[in-house]
Amino acid sequence: MTGLLEPLLPYTGYLALLLRVVAGASLVIHGYPKLKGIQGPVKYVQAMGIPAGAAYPVAALVTILEFFGGIFLIVGLIVPVVGFFFAIQFVAITIAKKFKLKGAFASGQGPVKYEIDILYLLLAIALMVLGAGALSLDGALGL
Repeated sequence: MTGLLEPLLPYTGYLALLLRVVAGASLVIHGYPKLKGIQGPVKYVQAMGIPAGAAYPVAALVTILEFFGGIFLIVGLIVPVVGFFFAIQFVAITIAKKFKLKGAFASGQGPVKYEIDILYLLLAIALMVLGAGALSLDGALGL
């Protein structure tokens, strides 16, 4: 028996292209303001329970990953590796929100929401599995 969507399997590379460009652009948009001023991300990381001495390096790594990792996704360079690092990041964010923020942001803005973090986690896992797909530097370089 064939699956209903089986005729679409040859287009999986284009699905990967769409996923990586949309996810990469979103992450660049989130990372770019952090490049301008790291103090906001440092405070957020501290609110998640990271000690003050480690908050700056963690915030800097997250900022670098979001901005440059997003660019790597857009152009399709080492997509499974970048997807792996994003998966680690979003698992850590989800766990920190669940256990460290105790159901509310430190600033008292309301309940913690996990939807976007889990969505990014699932996108990262999908890109780890699918790879870069069509029209990527990985494909051009034979990776």
